[in-house]
Amino acid sequence: MKKTASLFNFSPKTYYRDTNYLQVLTTTPQVVRHTQQYAGNIQHLRTAAPRLVRLRDGEVVLFRLPTSSKWHIRYKLKSENTHSGEWVRVSSRTAVLEDAKRKACELYDEARYRQRLGLAPVMKRYADIAAACVADMRDEQANGHGKAIYKDYINCIEKYLVPYFGNHHLTTLTAQHIAEFEQWRDDVMGKRAKSSTLVTFASAYNRIHETAIQRGWISDKVPVPKLSVRGEKGKPRDAFSVEQITQLREFLALWHTGGNTDKSKQTRRILRDTVDVLYLTGMRVGTETNGLEWQHIEWHREKSVRYLRVWVSGKTGPRWLIGKHELLHTLNRIRLEHEDTAELDLDALLAAKLPLKLLRYKDGTQPINTNHTFKAALTAAGIGQRGARNSLTLYSIRHTYATTELLSGTDIHTLAKQMGTSVVMLEQHYSKLTATMAAGKLA
Repeated sequence: MKKTASLFNFSPKTYYRDTNYLQVLTTTPQVVRHTQQYAGNIQHLRTAAPRLVRLRDGEVVLFRLPTSSKWHIRYKLKSENTHSGEWVRVSSRTAVLEDAKRKACELYDEARYRQRLGLAPVMKRYADIAAACVADMRDEQANGHGKAIYKDYINCIEKYLVPYFGNHHLTTLTAQHIAEFEQWRDDVMGKRAKSSTLVTFASAYNRIHETAIQRGWISDKVPVPKLSVRGEKGKPRDAFSVEQITQLREFLALWHTGGNTDKSKQTRRILRDTVDVLYLTGMRVGTETNGLEWQHIEWHREKSVRYLRVWVSGKTGPRWLIGKHELLHTLNRIRLEHEDTAELDLDALLAAKLPLKLLRYKDGTQPINTNHTFKAALTAAGIGQRGARNSLTLYSIRHTYATTELLSGTDIHTLAKQMGTSVVMLEQHYSKLTATMAAGKLA
């Protein structure tokens, strides 16, 4: 084993002995290095600052990690019924001991106050609360209970709210912060947001606030400034004319048989089914159509007349709606498209309450998105403008449904319940139609 040099493990060339000291003179480099290291360690012991400081009878502790010059804070919060407690650890973000002491005591006193109010001892950053909010929405989506609007909320949170407010605390936000954010958001978007966009931003922002309250991170009595919902009025979405929707449905009846692959043929077939279901029920494309199963459809009798009743759940919650009589032919066609339903007649299939998706591939899965296929169908059918410039979408069919019903004299309150919206929303978007409908009474 190699021996380590020490002050007395060497053979000096010369030395002098004196009654007051022993001075060693040597030219051995190993001894010189060891002597310097030893002297440095002694000097370090004399000047090193303490790494552990206790305050408030040991309930608050300041400590420094070997790899950091900053002081860290650890304090214990005792519960009312026991002497034991929970240790909370935070950083003081300072290397100055006196500043760290002051901050530690302030945090401890604030935590005790929050504990008495039943709140979490440490305030969460906006980014932490937002992450919990997004996780909740994604859990709901994974369990089949999420709403289609969650996708827009998550986009607002991750792309705008967190990058701007991430390191703030909800309780420290002011009206000035909100005004500066709204200007920054419009700059990033490159335009002034429409009212509908502002409502989405405000709803996403409010969900984060609600998450903080539900988790006990802030009190519901703490005022938090709100985002503005006043913006430029958006243009109403385009709707198909009666001639256009008729032309589209007739075209899809033949177009769905084409396609280069079996998967593309199936996608076209699902698109045809989706268009018919939307036009004959007025439901929302997305969450409502994707969640539709055979068990959600049943016969409803009223005065010896049978109606097809459909249960859907979407943006405004669950509801029953009535399908047009023509929906019967569409359902029979869809029934025959799949082996697991073709053997049953429609009455037996509806009575069986099978948990099978209505709009699906043969393997049971559903298309992630049919917008591209829909645009291709419009172009091939010669409806609207070509390609991406075409403002008609699958959602336009819902507007076509509303327009057709209002012009045919359907009561606006009945239509609001059927479509899962409000009378105010219908009046806002179809105010010109409602005035036209009353022309006979007003003239």
